[in-house]
Amino acid sequence: MKSACADWSIVVADDHGPEWAPSVENGEPPSPVQYRRLGDKGTLLQKALHRAARLSSPLHTLVTAREQYRDLWEPSLWYVKPTQRFVCDHRWSSWLTTAAALLRVAGASPSAIVAILPARCFVTHEEILTAALERALVALPLVSEGVVTLGMVDLEAGVDEDYLVPTNHVRAALVPLLGVARRPTAWVARHLREHGALVASEIVIGYVGALTAHISRHWPGISAKLLRLGSAAAAADAETAIPSALQRGMPMSMLNRLRWYPPSLPQRALRVPHCGWSGLRSAQAVARISAFASRSVSVPARAWSGDSALAAP
Repeated sequence: MKSACADWSIVVADDHGPEWAPSVENGEPPSPVQYRRLGDKGTLLQKALHRAARLSSPLHTLVTAREQYRDLWEPSLWYVKPTQRFVCDHRWSSWLTTAAALLRVAGASPSAIVAILPARCFVTHEEILTAALERALVALPLVSEGVVTLGMVDLEAGVDEDYLVPTNHVRAALVPLLGVARRPTAWVARHLREHGALVASEIVIGYVGALTAHISRHWPGISAKLLRLGSAAAAADAETAIPSALQRGMPMSMLNRLRWYPPSLPQRALRVPHCGWSGLRSAQAVARISAFASRSVSVPARAWSGDSALAAP
């Protein structure tokens, strides 16, 4: 049977995450973790690009990146045309680049299904994530909101994660969402999990019309500016450079509403158990996963068979 596919994929590689330098003793400067290796199988960005390749064609894969780290990401994007790259100049501008990429998709395919895939994440069981992405694509036409996210349920508690809060403690496969709790303290996170909350993955699969309507609703006026920048770049066969000046004067409350989270973006969550997920939202989370990945290189494969392998060291 043919696997479910998205029409387009957007790999988000410019989302500012904790910086990490596994070889500090060698004088290696720190850089965002998505440009690093955690383990021995490529950088996190390269792994995200492989996920995108399973969902859509290379010609329909867009990537966001930050100019400051061009020497780190450009070698991995050798096959991604300049017109498929959206590059920002500031760590807080990831929402601008992702919005510009979505508007590019909407202009080319107004009814398209698009998958937004963060590069800043670690997955133990890639095959479980792949199956979950396919289930989300199959389920999307049945979701009235037009947007599905993946909510992770692992045996071990994550470190410094955001949590998706379900409506009325629903535990169905596709969960209606009330809102999000951003990096709650450990005891609050434990309480949320006991009441059905899911770890937020920031993986979003939806109809591009629903996603661009979210941009226009909460960021009036920005769409036209981003479209002009994207059109000029496409005409010049060049990357779309997104200046952080576009968000100058915008209050933080408005920027927070632009995240792909409920309730500002209505959506449902597909429950994904035992994926071995980490959103790598803090230096503590990165250090934990780095230690686990280093150990896993030299231990038998059975150590990867259960989520208990991700217990905090």
